[in-house]
Amino acid sequence: MANQGEAPQRHADASRIVPGSARRTSWLVAKALLATLLLGGTVATGSWALSQGTAQTSDEVSPSQAQMRLEAFHALDALMLSRVQPGAQEKALQDMQLPPDALQSLRAALQADTATKNASTNQAPAKQASPQAQPDTRRMQLVWVRLWDTDAEDGDVVRIESGGYTRTVRLTKRGDTFAVPVSTDGVIRVTGIKDGDGGGITVGLASGSSQVIFPIMSEGQVLGLKVRVE
Repeated sequence: MANQGEAPQRHADASRIVPGSARRTSWLVAKALLATLLLGGTVATGSWALSQGTAQTSDEVSPSQAQMRLEAFHALDALMLSRVQPGAQEKALQDMQLPPDALQSLRAALQADTATKNASTNQAPAKQASPQAQPDTRRMQLVWVRLWDTDAEDGDVVRIESGGYTRTVRLTKRGDTFAVPVSTDGVIRVTGIKDGDGGGITVGLASGSSQVIFPIMSEGQVLGLKVRVE
């Protein structure tokens, strides 16, 4: 009789232990699931930040992209520039940040060039002259240019030089538009002044509908760009 009484007791103890084990197992599974969800949320948040560009603080141009920029720049014949129309010329001159004497000199050069063009246009042709004897009617012209940072806006700085005019520009993604004089050599020079947060100086130049992406520049490097005027 004693053996028969012990069996039900063991069976009853087993029935109390099994549900407790199930509860602990469920709790462990829930804890693991919560950790997985938290990890997934962290990864997703990091991916979103990268996709929004918040993690990029310096220029990140791959070697293949840098080579493509270099080849495209050297293959360019000349960039067509957009002329500043007469009605906008005075405001463009005022925005060039020139000292008063330099402003007056440039204004006089532009007026002299316009007068030469008008005289050449109104003069009746007498006989065919040789190309060397033709008057130069394109000595100095005022054109629009826009400089911008083609990669990360990380503080890159360049200096542009054209027709005796010099301007230093801190590059932004939006870009800065201003006028520069173009002389008969038809060359605009850009010098790398400061590489912001590394990766090289990434600069683009546009005028009207034309634009060119410069090779990755280093501080102190000078690149000449051949140009023509519309």
